[in-house]
Amino acid sequence: MSMLYITFMGGPRFLLDGADVSDQISSKAAAIIALVLVRATRQMRRSDIISYLWSESSDDAAKYNLRFNLWQIKKALVQADGESLLLVSKDVIKVNPNFSFLCDISEIEQAALEDINSIAELKHLLSLFRGDFFENCSLHNCENFLEYIIQRRYYLENRKLVVYHRLIRLTYENALDDDCLQFMSACEEIDPYNEDIAKIRLEILIRRSAWRDAVQYYQMFYSRLLRDVGAEPSLELQGLSKQFRLQKTRDVEENVLHLEVCTIPSLPGGWMSQVLKALCQSNQITWSDHLAQRQLSDLAYLQPILPAQMPTCVPMVRVAEAFIDLITGLCTGKQACRLEIRSLNGAPLDALSRDVAEVLQKKCSHNLVIL
Repeated sequence: MSMLYITFMGGPRFLLDGADVSDQISSKAAAIIALVLVRATRQMRRSDIISYLWSESSDDAAKYNLRFNLWQIKKALVQADGESLLLVSKDVIKVNPNFSFLCDISEIEQAALEDINSIAELKHLLSLFRGDFFENCSLHNCENFLEYIIQRRYYLENRKLVVYHRLIRLTYENALDDDCLQFMSACEEIDPYNEDIAKIRLEILIRRSAWRDAVQYYQMFYSRLLRDVGAEPSLELQGLSKQFRLQKTRDVEENVLHLEVCTIPSLPGGWMSQVLKALCQSNQITWSDHLAQRQLSDLAYLQPILPAQMPTCVPMVRVAEAFIDLITGLCTGKQACRLEIRSLNGAPLDALSRDVAEVLQKKCSHNLVIL
């Protein structure tokens, strides 16, 4: 059985039984198909199509152009049994109910987005938004259809936002924080002033005890809203900001240092390298207070961004000893702090880092928490 796949997002494309026949369909022929397909009745009067595509042509020229493009469609989009995509009568053009096809915009428009609770299904719908409706199409002397394209793009972008909002809500409720953050970043490019999204991002950062990141994000959102819209965040969002600002102040007073890292099981010392990177980025420690210069150089072998010259080769046992001295000094020294290290990806530690972590937890007791 023949199958036609039609896509309009990112530009018209037609795949008939796996073969790309797009080059056999002109831009205006594609426009005819789009106009008929998106209507609820899946049919349209000839005169209405002409008003969209050839309103500036004479009556005879417009009718000829329509006939020619319909012939082009009939020739290119025909099933093995001879059925054509469109049925043409004297006054009306409609979709052939016996023709098997799938169309991206039909799928997008017919989906009951608010009722979908499947993350996989929503991700599939999101994948259909490959670009703009009728992107990179050359269409001349048809202002009515160009205006129609603008209207459809606005409508479809709103549908895309609904898909994003559903994905954000569902991934947040299922504690899929990394996926949720990715969807929010993409959504904020389209909808940068949405307070519901800002609230969820802040709640995830609070859930991760990432107080510094929460403060930075809130300040950025506050500034963007005030600068571009001339408004302040809602009282609810302002109240939420007080919660993590207070916690950040407590952490400073109580000398708590939160680190978030990604573990790399296949790389010896991978977890230690990520901890060193996070310590560098925190800008909260003075290296010379805890390490001799040689030890700092040894650690630079593991993490090149450290403020020391990286040696060409260092025994890993020496690197491990320097790391143990550093963390022990942070947790038990004169200015001891409570160190909380959270894995973002939940992967197991590499063998070397696991052995080092076990030693550290014995040495540092309650001042070191590895999550």
